Amino acid sequence: PTSRRGLRREALFLSTAILVGSHQSGAHKTHWMGAIITSALLLLSLLTFTIVDASPAIRRSSSKVAGYPVIMIPGDAGSQLKANLTGKPEVVHYACSKTTSEYFDLWLDLRSFAPILIDCWVDNMKLVFNNETKTTDNMPGVDVKVPDFGSTSAIEWLDTSKASQGRYFTDIVEALVSWGYRRGKDVVGAPYDWRRAPNEHTFYYKQLKVLTENMYRWNGNKKVVFVAHSMGNPTLKYFLDHVVDSDWKAKFVKSFVSIAAPWGGSMQVVKLFASGYNMNYYRILLPPSSLRGMQRSFTSSALLFPNEGAWNTSEVFALDKTTNKTYTTGNIQEFFTDIGYEIGWEQYKVAGPPLLGGFNAPDVDTHCIYGYGMETPERFEWDAKYFPDYPPNIAMGDGDGTVNRRSAEVCLNWRTEVKKRRQEAKAANGGKDNGGVRITAHGIEKAEHMDIMKNAAMIERVRQVLYDEI
Repeated sequence: PTSRRGLRREALFLSTAILVGSHQSGAHKTHWMGAIITSALLLLSLLTFTIVDASPAIRRSSSKVAGYPVIMIPGDAGSQLKANLTGKPEVVHYACSKTTSEYFDLWLDLRSFAPILIDCWVDNMKLVFNNETKTTDNMPGVDVKVPDFGSTSAIEWLDTSKASQGRYFTDIVEALVSWGYRRGKDVVGAPYDWRRAPNEHTFYYKQLKVLTENMYRWNGNKKVVFVAHSMGNPTLKYFLDHVVDSDWKAKFVKSFVSIAAPWGGSMQVVKLFASGYNMNYYRILLPPSSLRGMQRSFTSSALLFPNEGAWNTSEVFALDKTTNKTYTTGNIQEFFTDIGYEIGWEQYKVAGPPLLGGFNAPDVDTHCIYGYGMETPERFEWDAKYFPDYPPNIAMGDGDGTVNRRSAEVCLNWRTEVKKRRQEAKAANGGKDNGGVRITAHGIEKAEHMDIMKNAAMIERVRQVLYDEI
């Protein structure tokens, strides 16, 4: 029923747009109608993605008793965003609004991707990087907020119509509810402005700290399990490494479940900075070059740039055949200069490896879950005269389609580090072994980066953590 309501909503929008288009004339009519039909095709493909679910059956608990309380941390593009236009000094198109009377859905609303409207949307989504403070601001006249902190609503569905590819944490939350969990009581969400890197989340981290302490108290002083996906993992790890101390973690945190984490970055981000990345949707509707300026402005993009935690300085990740110049993690500054985005280097220095957090193990029990066996971009080659503005040729490697396997498996290195820490602590305690944190890793073959969020094996692994079965 939910999907049908959402379908009617989007169909009404498209019908209206087609009616408007039918009153146009000549070449303009042809262009408008073609673009609207493309929008309809995208809508149908997204609806099909949502409705068809070939995942194995998820295990249901018969106990109906919740385990450890859960806080869920979403990834890149994984939280709803709302905006209010308070008086933009200028707009990119006469059809774009300068002011609005109330907050509207900024992310995600498929209607924003319609012709012309997409240009308005891109301009509203952009950030402005301040090279002195190393932080970002919204575009002038744009106020953006993240709704429903402490609720799962803003991360279960990214599109409030619930009829698009916006299905996100829905399956895992519904599984928890079937085990005896209650939304808002022992399973909550901690959405954030995913456009920004962790160094800009000061207020968010204050909220997260209070939420964790409240969850502990609301649930009989039971420690909290964090469940994070994708970029939510380095976002959470920054909090654990830099915001709270060891005593706080020992009291309030049971463990950290890390799903599809890009600990060494993601090669997709190289293409994003150079040519733009449209998430492989229709190029006519979402041309990468139209999205590039917006995507570059997000400091979270620099956060996910590939780094030496997963790639050594001799490995080429990009080649410009115009000059036969190659790029590695050893000349990233030159890459940003050559694509004509020098400020990207400043963003990378602030938001790259120092914040990604893949180099050192967390000091809480951590359970890494990741997909592999999917073709994932590993190297890009631009034909002569094509760099950087046109799509490159792509050499594939292993991963989950978005995060390279070597990046996700950085957490395997932590086990050696943790073992060394434990031995040192044992020696310092006169041979007494006080235990220490545990690092586990669980790879799931053919689990794609987003599909893993409804994967039965992943959800079962989470259940085992929540009920102390690992």
